[in-house]
Amino acid sequence: MKKTINWLLVSVIGLMGWSCTKNKSDHQTNVVQVDLSQSDWMMRRSDSDTTYKAQVPGSVHMDLLRNKVIEDPYYRDNETRLQWIGEKDWVYTTQFDVAAEVLNRNNVELDFKGLDTYAKVYLNDSLILDANNFFREYKIDCKSLLKANGNTMRVEFTSPVTMNKKLREEARLPLRDDYVYTRKPSYHFGWDWGPIYITAGIWRPVYINAWNTARFDNMQAVQKHLTDEEAVVELKYEIEADAETTVVLVADCGDGIKLQETVQLKPGMNYHTSELKIEKPERWWPAGLGEQKLYNIHSEILIGGDAIDVATDRIGLRTLELVQKLDLLGKSFHFEVNGSPVFAKGANYIPQDMFLNRPTRDDYEYIIQQAVEANMNMLRVWGGGFYENDLFYDLCDEKGLMVWQDFMFACAMYPGDEEFLNNVKEEAISNVKRIRNHPCIALWCGNNENYIGWKDWQWSSGYSKEDSASLWHDYEALYHKLLPEVIEKYDADRQYWPSSPKHGWGYPVNADGDVHYWGIWHAQEPFEEFAKPTNIGRFMSEYGFQSCPEFKTVKEFTIPEDWDIYSDVMKNHQKHRVGYPVIDKYIKWYYKWPKDFQSYLYVSQVLQAKGIGYAIEIHRRNMPHCMGTLYWQINDCWPVASWASIDSYRRWKALHYTAKKVYNDVLVSPFVENGQLRVYVVSDRLKQFDATIDLKLLSLDGAELWSIKLNKTIAPNASEVYFEVAEDELLKGIDKKDVVLVASVDNAGKTESVNHFYFVQPKDLKLTKPAIDIQVNQASEGYEIVLSTDHLAKNVFLWLDEADGFFTDNYFDLVPGTEKRIKYLPKDGEGSLEGKIKYMSLIDSF
Repeated sequence: MKKTINWLLVSVIGLMGWSCTKNKSDHQTNVVQVDLSQSDWMMRRSDSDTTYKAQVPGSVHMDLLRNKVIEDPYYRDNETRLQWIGEKDWVYTTQFDVAAEVLNRNNVELDFKGLDTYAKVYLNDSLILDANNFFREYKIDCKSLLKANGNTMRVEFTSPVTMNKKLREEARLPLRDDYVYTRKPSYHFGWDWGPIYITAGIWRPVYINAWNTARFDNMQAVQKHLTDEEAVVELKYEIEADAETTVVLVADCGDGIKLQETVQLKPGMNYHTSELKIEKPERWWPAGLGEQKLYNIHSEILIGGDAIDVATDRIGLRTLELVQKLDLLGKSFHFEVNGSPVFAKGANYIPQDMFLNRPTRDDYEYIIQQAVEANMNMLRVWGGGFYENDLFYDLCDEKGLMVWQDFMFACAMYPGDEEFLNNVKEEAISNVKRIRNHPCIALWCGNNENYIGWKDWQWSSGYSKEDSASLWHDYEALYHKLLPEVIEKYDADRQYWPSSPKHGWGYPVNADGDVHYWGIWHAQEPFEEFAKPTNIGRFMSEYGFQSCPEFKTVKEFTIPEDWDIYSDVMKNHQKHRVGYPVIDKYIKWYYKWPKDFQSYLYVSQVLQAKGIGYAIEIHRRNMPHCMGTLYWQINDCWPVASWASIDSYRRWKALHYTAKKVYNDVLVSPFVENGQLRVYVVSDRLKQFDATIDLKLLSLDGAELWSIKLNKTIAPNASEVYFEVAEDELLKGIDKKDVVLVASVDNAGKTESVNHFYFVQPKDLKLTKPAIDIQVNQASEGYEIVLSTDHLAKNVFLWLDEADGFFTDNYFDLVPGTEKRIKYLPKDGEGSLEGKIKYMSLIDSF
């Protein structure tokens, strides 16, 4: 089939996420763009004549699913039956016509925004591209090959499995992991939270770009000066021209801020710098510290008063640097924004799906908003995924989420031959130029765990001394030379960190750099190890603990016969080699054994929330020594038992509710250290405030055993102890198993933070069956739910079987003598909640 593609102009998401539009004067030299996604695409196996309708952008797996050739890849254990797809070669074809308005332009190119991965592209049976990098954009001059009618395009994809085997056999020094030979998301080859789905396809849009005379190729905004009175921004333009010509360059930032210059262009790429001054600039701040002011820069190339190309970009004005200063222990590691040290609160972020064309704008808006809802101010884009879509960074700009950006290298040593390095260099340049104007980008990082793997995990074993030296030379060529040189040339105002982490675990990690602390989980140490001073790093960029999704999510991908943790299906949705046994071990340490499958799912979540919440409080209490905590991980890419705090069906786990509380800008945090109960208050606010600290010791049936109120001035951007008492003195004559300390901070009638502290582990608490009263009232937005109890109800979990709205709090402790008020926000079409709310607390799980 062929389809006529009328020439049209579309919103371009190019290197800078610019939008290019046709001038109203219809001047002949306007830039135009044709979206070939509108063509009729077909796909087939290379060894078969059976064809199917295809979608571009898309992937082989999703096209097969759409054509009902395969079942849902995430359902039950379908993964085991679908591996053949990644092992086969595939072909995509289309036919299209091109209007004269395109063909008559001097310059016509094909623009592939993303090909997955080994792809030979034929236009009218001529080979025009042999691509080998998922992460690169490819532009190819095609004017001489295009015709008005009956153009054909064929894209032949070779399996990465085949190519990895071939490249390994040809390698001078075979490497430990096959996936390193292919520039493609590493997680597609399987991870300890993800399946193996080796995808192929045209994963980002394909365009025909046509233009005369001149066009914008790129613009970098470089902030040269910023005060409260004035900002000076250099606009570094790259303008491509096909002839010597004189143009007028106009840049408009709104509010009367405009510049206009005459520029002489020569054939080829032209580099021109303009200077834009903004009076009384408003600054961009991370979430929780201020507004996220963004400026739109509208640029035009004019000839004879007509705009021949138009581009828009968006910037934020702020200073942001990674500060590393010598001190008594070693060297600090913190981010400073607009002159203020910022404690980074957040999580690691992985791709949202195995099939990267599937996440929608709504999916992106959801996950970014949930990070903000949990009081985060930073996400780390992990190096085993991909350089995210422009939309991700746009939303982080808008919401105030700083981004720690890894380059796409993870958990392995990589080739160091000239061809590989040249390929990576083009990949790095392309992506750095694409996202460098985003104010959210805080740091470029060379790789994930490659340094620590070589240093601590015995990756060099099995290699000779000479081969080990050669591998390390390749490492340095990539992470200590190539990538920092790219940053220095294309984004010099941002800092580069060669590898995350600098430190692992099993030895003191508190001197400098960042830390991936996996003593908990991988080394199976108890949660209490988080509190050891030698385990508290300057910046905790990874740590975590697994849990299962809730029962409602499990029912989405299973049938009743699968409802056993050790069933084949549940084991298929657990990708860590000893995942469930590790969860089992920790449950036995801290909780009574769950009575059934559903209770196991629930207890795994409160266990995860307990451990990671405990760690976050420790990290925050230890500021300014520790100035960042990013747990692993915020999201999932499929339904699985994992470290995520939000499951793949958008359901908050207990951890995300806990993160929201312990990442609050004000945190009250009681803790027993060396026999002393100390009550810390941590404040991220940049100004001090007066508050009342209210401490109450209650028995589990609600009787008040002790209390004190303290009027204090809370220090800004600091962690301090505001009350201290010997634990033995406080608990004299009191049963530790029958008591809870309720701590709160109140400011001008508003409760800023509440925390519950227990002196024994949950399994040792003297819990009794509570009588929980639930009142439901219609509210302006959804429903207000008021809960009360006669005895402590620990980790109260609310749900509805037939509805899937959102509870604003869940898995919470309900203390006698107080009312707990939360909201339920229904999805469209949900009726009354009367009699529909179900609940359980910890005592119901055993």
